[in-house]
Amino acid sequence: MSSSLKRKRSEVLDAETRPPPPSWSQLDNESLIRPDNSKKVATACKGCRKQKIKCELRNDEPPCARCHRKGLECILHIPNRTATEDHKQINLLGKDMLNVHDTLERICQHLEIRTPDPIASYPNTTGNETQAPQNDFEQDDDGVCELSPPASPSAAKAPIDSYLTSLQETSPAGTSPQKARRNTLAPADMVTKGVISVESTNSLVEYYLRHLDRFLYSLAGHYKCLDDVRRASPALLAVMCTVAAFQKPESSGLFDICNREYRHLVSTAMFEKRNQEFIRALCIGSFWLPNSSRILASDAIRRSADCRLPRSYHQLNNVRATLATTTNAISETTNHEAADRVRLWYLLFVSDQQLSILHNRDCIMHADKDIIEGRDLLLSASKPTNDDVRLISQVSLLVIMGQIKAVFSSDEMTPVPKMLAVQLNHFSRELDQWHDRFSPLFEADPHIGGFPLAGLKLHHQFGRLYLGHHVLRGLQKTDPIPLHFQQAALTAREAAGTIFSMILENDALRANIVGMPHYFHIMISFAGHFSLEVCMKFSEQLGVNVHDEFTRISSVLAFFAQTNVVAQHPLARVTTGLMRKLSDCSAALGVEGVLAGSPFSRLEGQYAAARDFGLASTSEAQQPVLLHGTATPFDWQALPTDFLYTDFADFDFADTQFDFVT
Repeated sequence: MSSSLKRKRSEVLDAETRPPPPSWSQLDNESLIRPDNSKKVATACKGCRKQKIKCELRNDEPPCARCHRKGLECILHIPNRTATEDHKQINLLGKDMLNVHDTLERICQHLEIRTPDPIASYPNTTGNETQAPQNDFEQDDDGVCELSPPASPSAAKAPIDSYLTSLQETSPAGTSPQKARRNTLAPADMVTKGVISVESTNSLVEYYLRHLDRFLYSLAGHYKCLDDVRRASPALLAVMCTVAAFQKPESSGLFDICNREYRHLVSTAMFEKRNQEFIRALCIGSFWLPNSSRILASDAIRRSADCRLPRSYHQLNNVRATLATTTNAISETTNHEAADRVRLWYLLFVSDQQLSILHNRDCIMHADKDIIEGRDLLLSASKPTNDDVRLISQVSLLVIMGQIKAVFSSDEMTPVPKMLAVQLNHFSRELDQWHDRFSPLFEADPHIGGFPLAGLKLHHQFGRLYLGHHVLRGLQKTDPIPLHFQQAALTAREAAGTIFSMILENDALRANIVGMPHYFHIMISFAGHFSLEVCMKFSEQLGVNVHDEFTRISSVLAFFAQTNVVAQHPLARVTTGLMRKLSDCSAALGVEGVLAGSPFSRLEGQYAAARDFGLASTSEAQQPVLLHGTATPFDWQALPTDFLYTDFADFDFADTQFDFVT
């Protein structure tokens, strides 16, 4: 007791006789100028520390003798350097102060008013020559990554939450001054970086919001102008510009620039948290950029799970139940926000299902049963929007097509068992009931005209084709279609023919053939390849008029070829791939006169000489065809099969491996 009192008394005496602490300016100057002598040098690597043996470091650098001898990874254990971090913090504060003073001085000079007094902390620096002191702490912490998933107020407690919380509390990155400063700055976008001019950006964003967004059920409809988009997200701005430039041939020169910036933003954010608008940007890209769509969609789905996007459905359900009894501004705002998040989730579901069909792969997204079965909740508003009706109709169709895929799809190219014939009739009725339910609800859109109803009919034919094409899977060239599947095959062939007839006859489809998401173009391509294969193998059994079928496909290809698109556009790729297939089939069957009035008519009669136009026999045919609006001629031979959407062998969707060219 007495010794304790003595120690306390001595501490008091020491405090009284101890010199006063240095002033802030003295501490600031000394900490910035004086080198740090308190750095601790690593004395042992982690492996040697674990084995509790002496670590022999050469020049205090890895690898140590033991790790070098055994070929092990040598990781140094460096103790925490609190003093170093303090010096680094003060150094950064000094740099910030110098930058502010320098900016203020230039403003005063520009306004021709009295400049501020020199900084007292740095008497040897003046004016624009002011430089921050250099030391060992110049390196930024840009390499620090954040942990995933982000915290959510509405999230249920997960086993990893406490682990992540403890790490975030003890991690230096959690309190990094560089990270804190970056978070307070407005994010730089394409315009700020000077990648693209304000005028070009405004034109592209306006085109997207006014026209293209209507194809995606007004996913970004709450944005009205360029400034709104810039405030929301640099990635959202980049994807709008990329998609708009992709669909506007006159802006083709901007596509590569915008796409490069968009990909940069997506790739650099791989290990970082992002908000809902970043997910929206990923979702938009997945619908229009075919060669990046699966990567963009999978990243968006991962992030949607991290931010608990599916929970918004239950929130919307509760809010609308409240609004049914009482109305207030807060509930209305919550209703709009929750509805927007639910729409975004449904769009991700649509994207995932469509890509699952096109790539013949399993879905990535876990379809919550409550959200799928309760999808009519979006239509429960007093007056549901046309966009919500269209969105829910698409979700309903893809639920049916997903069930078809689950029943009939197979990794093995084996024929469909006879016992599944009953399922064919069941799904056929469901597709017809889907069409009959939603077609009376569709209305014309002020910006894309009658496309909503035309698109509904086109999707109906896609569904019929997708259902019926399975019955031809695995049949050999000489095998007839089994009688119990013959009606399904006829239905699929009729659907494929109807798709091409609609393109020729429906003005709304023709007017919007450029602008619609790439799912339409690839399904059209599949319909064409399906029709040509049926003509080659089963024309007699199904009673197909081969000449009429070839002529109809050729007429559609002529329309596609005369449509102005950028060279990377799916429409150009579909045209090239189908033209190649048509050339093979017409040569094999000896059908002539199918290209009358077509831009490819000068090549007729030369298809038997070679598979590709680039290998034709005459000098005229050796010249690659220049499609209208493309910057360079198509090299028919050089284009890979995947690029042309031609790999629909054995009446099935290919497991394609696209090159990332768009």
